[in-house]
Amino acid sequence: MRLSLLSMVVAILIAGVDAPARADQPAMTAMTALDEEAFIAALIDDEPRVARAEAGVAAARAEVVAAHARPEPTVAFDREEIFPDGGAATNYARVTLPLELSGRRRHRIAAGRAETDARIADRDLVRVTIVIEGLRAYAQASYARLYRDALAGDRAALVRAVEVVRKRAAAGAASGYDAQRLELELAGYDDLIASAELELVDTARALGALIGRPDAAIEPTTPLSLPAPPPPLEQMLVAHGDRPDYRAASLRGEAARAQSRAADRAWVPGLAVSAGVMSADVGTDTALGYTAGLAITIPIFDRGQADRARAAAGLRAARAETRWLERTLPTQVRRARDRLVGRRAQAEALASSRLARLDDLLRAAETAYREGDASVVELLDAYRTARDTHLRALELRRDARLAELELWLAIGQRPGGTP
Repeated sequence: MRLSLLSMVVAILIAGVDAPARADQPAMTAMTALDEEAFIAALIDDEPRVARAEAGVAAARAEVVAAHARPEPTVAFDREEIFPDGGAATNYARVTLPLELSGRRRHRIAAGRAETDARIADRDLVRVTIVIEGLRAYAQASYARLYRDALAGDRAALVRAVEVVRKRAAAGAASGYDAQRLELELAGYDDLIASAELELVDTARALGALIGRPDAAIEPTTPLSLPAPPPPLEQMLVAHGDRPDYRAASLRGEAARAQSRAADRAWVPGLAVSAGVMSADVGTDTALGYTAGLAITIPIFDRGQADRARAAAGLRAARAETRWLERTLPTQVRRARDRLVGRRAQAEALASSRLARLDDLLRAAETAYREGDASVVELLDAYRTARDTHLRALELRRDARLAELELWLAIGQRPGGTP
């Protein structure tokens, strides 16, 4: 009777294990598969922050066009006539041409070009930041997918223990406790897998929102592989000088110096020359002549004080930004590189010392339990050790990838070395 009851328990357990899904489980969310390159292309394609940065570049280029423009000539028509005694009416037609002799226009053009290049560097930093943010989110989603798959794989491996229990129960060598303990362990796996599925859906929807598709769930397909070793520290410390915001600060310093040189030329007077024709009514005839003139602007009130102050403030800001980046960027590079090297070392050590031994561990535990030399607690401990090791390996790969992204952000480049 006892053996028959135990067989019924095991049969019910096996039926529950083999069932693909419970009726009350929510339906799986439909996902759109995208590899990493396709995701980044979709991310950059219509990103509002990139469009805003491009607008800033266009505005700076418009200022350069404005700086190139020369003063416009003027055409004037005048008529003179004396009242009430009357007299000869005189008509004038003049063309006045302002001349820029101070050289301020040349310096303003140089300042505008430097500011345009600085805006381009700002745009490059925006693109790098957006790409790194996207890759970070993609890595988290890929980790969530692999985490769920690892749990599902470990659960499927644990089902083999049910077969062992069934065979031992059929032989009268297994207790009802063993079957119940396995059932509870499988239920725990189901709960972990359900949580992992929810996390995957959440990260997949986050990817959809990043590419402007808030109703879509993007499933990552690019493997979360261990990053390659980073370049030498000295090489990366030199590379951070090409970071876009570092270049932008230097270029804004150049723009401020050009603006200061333009302000220093404000004392040079402005000059305008004019020439024209005149006519006067003399009896029944019309007399013709010419006019010529020269006008000089005397800089008494505005000698470039405001422009000089603005240029000095801009130069101080650019120098402060450069000093701040020179102070902080090397530390960011070192810390991110150290994290990457450390995570890679951990992942490689785990793979060589623990992952390779898991299959032998599980086989030994199953054999010992089948032969009655181990308890179900020891069997479950082996499966838990395998699960924790698999999940830790995934975690280290994810952390190494995130450290790699932080390193590339510190030098202002996306992985691959391009802004």
